[in-house]
Amino acid sequence: MKNIIAIITGPSAVGKTTIAKEVLRRLPHFKSTVTYTTRDKRDWSKEDKVINYVSPKKFKELIVDNQFIEWAKVYGNFYGTGKRELLDALKHHSVLLNIDVQGTKNIKEQFPDTVTLFIKPANFSELKDRITARPMPVKTKKTRLAIAKTELAQADDFDYQIINKNGKLTDSVTEIIKILKKY
Repeated sequence: MKNIIAIITGPSAVGKTTIAKEVLRRLPHFKSTVTYTTRDKRDWSKEDKVINYVSPKKFKELIVDNQFIEWAKVYGNFYGTGKRELLDALKHHSVLLNIDVQGTKNIKEQFPDTVTLFIKPANFSELKDRITARPMPVKTKKTRLAIAKTELAQADDFDYQIINKNGKLTDSVTEIIKILKKY
């Protein structure tokens, strides 16, 4: 079996992290890799990946040193996937990334065989409820809602679209696992 890169992407609060954690649990030949970010740690969320929290200055140094396979500024913070970590992981495992839409497109350009899985809400109202329920400033919530509309409009750019309905997480995970088992 050839090792692949698969990416779970989609708008904020659509369930990417929860889905990725469960897929990684159920498909042990897939591993996550290291993400770098300048954002603060979240007390209310458990991540599906190893995260290196760095200062904006350090992040910019890593950009200059070409240490990222992809990076983007999202919601005012920098996020990036470590190049060495991803390439090393691919030698031994398939890799499942949980990253934003910008980063997904960037990796797909570099690795055309990457399998991209765009997670969508059943409807925008569900997504709005999820975002507004998060413990963050109202301004941040409004920004995330606006960006979500833009990202949802790009869903057709990805290999697969999976609808993550409220209360139906297992269905979404099962669908993704069926897709990934094809590769």
